[in-house]
Amino acid sequence: MTVLIVKIAASILVGFFAGPAAVYVFNHIPTKWLCEYGEDPAENQIKDPRLTGEEKRIKENPWRWVYAVGFICLCLRLSLIEYNDGLLSVQPQVTTETTQLALAGLIACWLMLIIALADLKFMIIPDQFVLLLALTSVGFSPLWKTDDISSVWPEGFWQPFIGMVIGGGFMLLCAAAGKLIFKQDVFGFGDVKLCAAIGLVLGINGTIAAVAAAVIISGFVAAAGLASRRYKKEDQKPFGPYLCGCAMAYIIIVMPLM
Repeated sequence: MTVLIVKIAASILVGFFAGPAAVYVFNHIPTKWLCEYGEDPAENQIKDPRLTGEEKRIKENPWRWVYAVGFICLCLRLSLIEYNDGLLSVQPQVTTETTQLALAGLIACWLMLIIALADLKFMIIPDQFVLLLALTSVGFSPLWKTDDISSVWPEGFWQPFIGMVIGGGFMLLCAAAGKLIFKQDVFGFGDVKLCAAIGLVLGINGTIAAVAAAVIISGFVAAAGLASRRYKKEDQKPFGPYLCGCAMAYIIIVMPLM
């Protein structure tokens, strides 16, 4: 019982700080990280006051508290996966691996929130956060240590790398096809790199599930927008928030069950 109380208290404390930290970090990302390659940040500052500091990129209230509640729930979900048969009925199976997975899941979701906000507001996916997201894949390594011979996919070391190839390759093919068919960029190279990083984190099945869900949901939203005339055919909308949202959902809902 003591361990349970400590884990709940720690989850609430970590989540309480993680939410406001995401808002603070996003509002203080260096301007050049939110610009296209070769663009002068000074020129962008004239166009967008959110990049000059004159306006907050995201309002502190209520978002820091909204995100705090979300991360508290996330921490509770990930940190209590050791209680397989009910919170109060059994002794927790406390292991280093489950703690590692919980921490990796928290960091990955925190980074994907920042990435989603950047793409949503500035149509930019900062490479720095994508690289950090890729590095969190190390924390998910216990998931690939399995003896499940029923799996159709390779296990162990190759699992995240094949996920990276599937995710990045799929997005690269979509970007090339969109350029060929529509004569414009349907997906940017930032989406390709993000999908490859998510592939490293989620492995094969997770990457397929997250990408498929993101494509379907974004397609429905685009169709609804065109039908309601809120969108135009030539409008470019960010795909990163859908991809990050679906990847986060997979980490929160599916990974604790693996």
